[in-house]
Amino acid sequence: MNALAWAILAIPFAAVFLSIVFPSRIGRVITAVSGGATAVCIFTEVALSADGRASLDALSALFLLPVAIVYGAVGIYSTWYVRAESIGVDGDERYRREFLALTNGFACAEAIVPLLTNMAGLWVALEVTTIMAALLVRLQGTEASLEAAWKYILITSCGLAIGLVGVVVLYASGVGILGSHYTPDWSSYMAIASKLDSDALRLAFLLALIGFGTKMGLAPMHTWLPDAHGAGPTPTSAMLSGVLLSDALYVIARFAAITNGALGTSVTQHLFFIVGLLSLFVGAFFLLRQRDVKRMLAYSSIEHMGIIACGLAFGTRLAVLGALLHVINHAGTKALAFLSAGRLAARFETREIAGITGGVAAMPVSGTLFALAGLALAGMPPFGTFRSELMVLGGGFSAASWPIAAIVLGLLLVAFAGLVRWTMSVTAGELPSGMHRGEKDIGAISSLLLVFLVVIGLGLFVPAHLAVLLDRASAIVGGRP
Repeated sequence: MNALAWAILAIPFAAVFLSIVFPSRIGRVITAVSGGATAVCIFTEVALSADGRASLDALSALFLLPVAIVYGAVGIYSTWYVRAESIGVDGDERYRREFLALTNGFACAEAIVPLLTNMAGLWVALEVTTIMAALLVRLQGTEASLEAAWKYILITSCGLAIGLVGVVVLYASGVGILGSHYTPDWSSYMAIASKLDSDALRLAFLLALIGFGTKMGLAPMHTWLPDAHGAGPTPTSAMLSGVLLSDALYVIARFAAITNGALGTSVTQHLFFIVGLLSLFVGAFFLLRQRDVKRMLAYSSIEHMGIIACGLAFGTRLAVLGALLHVINHAGTKALAFLSAGRLAARFETREIAGITGGVAAMPVSGTLFALAGLALAGMPPFGTFRSELMVLGGGFSAASWPIAAIVLGLLLVAFAGLVRWTMSVTAGELPSGMHRGEKDIGAISSLLLVFLVVIGLGLFVPAHLAVLLDRASAIVGGRP
């Protein structure tokens, strides 16, 4: 890694200790600065990677972007959150310091994953994210949050254990060629992919998809996700959905690239179709019957992971480009949805959808942005998610798998109905009696507006550097013409 990549890790790492040492009123400023500085470093690294002047390949650079978008927004948002969140007079300051320190540590752990290409190191990095996420989910100390944290640890650790077996099988497949003490770097496997045992590769990818797919929130390994998203602090939910899921996808994509290079794309496509369609089905139909606004967004994450998996399954260049672009679009849109939902939940003092009405009337900025985020998650134009979903469907309908593309389109319409229904229920209507109108929290509002620029911007145009990265990353994963 170059100096800039080290800075991406060093900045949030330093913020962890500063957040512990200093009072929360200073720690929240440190966290905001850390998020912004890390985002600047990542955007610079991405630009250098697109120009061929960085040590990272396109896939690594592309998957750093969710970290920049979400951590940058969460850092600024936290300046409001640590003042608004209360768990009791005696525990407030301790809670705030722990939250800020763990948030910075979580961001550091999430940034490590796309910076690595060592297959064993990737497993270790994902395990670190599990620990950090569990500590954040249980932070509020309620019975629900403790249960969600334990459920998260249990399910994802089992998944990572399966993923580790996949790493071991992959390592064993290379022993006869590279020797018994080689470094399991991704590039080493790609160089000898055609010589690796085909049965071992099939097994390794299957184990990786099941194991790391648990962390990605793919059905049927998704059961931890609604509880963890619903019970954890709102900024944590944004980081779980926007970044952690994409980190797990990054590891799966590395396995897929090796498998595609050795065996062609048929093996990975068939498996991606299974988990993709199942995730779309679960996410879409559970969206129709949600009562908690954060759990609604959690099931939306499952649905969108299904879209990405189906894009990789279609395998055409357009579909794979759309799937990779959807990683970025989902990160920004889900961060906007969770952060604005957190604002509404704080004002109405409930997360129950039935208890929130007239969100736009009560909070003109946060309510409006939540409505727009909901429409974006539903796939409405002109948002970025519409562009990437259209690319996935376009790639699907242009291939022999067009009947599956039709099923995907049908499930997207079901999800559309659920998202629009609940989003309008929360935001439409008159100002509730006795509630004041307006909002003055500049930090939180500015973070929402910055993320919204990403959400709408990627729907209107794709920057040149991002287009280059998408094209190169698609070639790595194995998108065909």
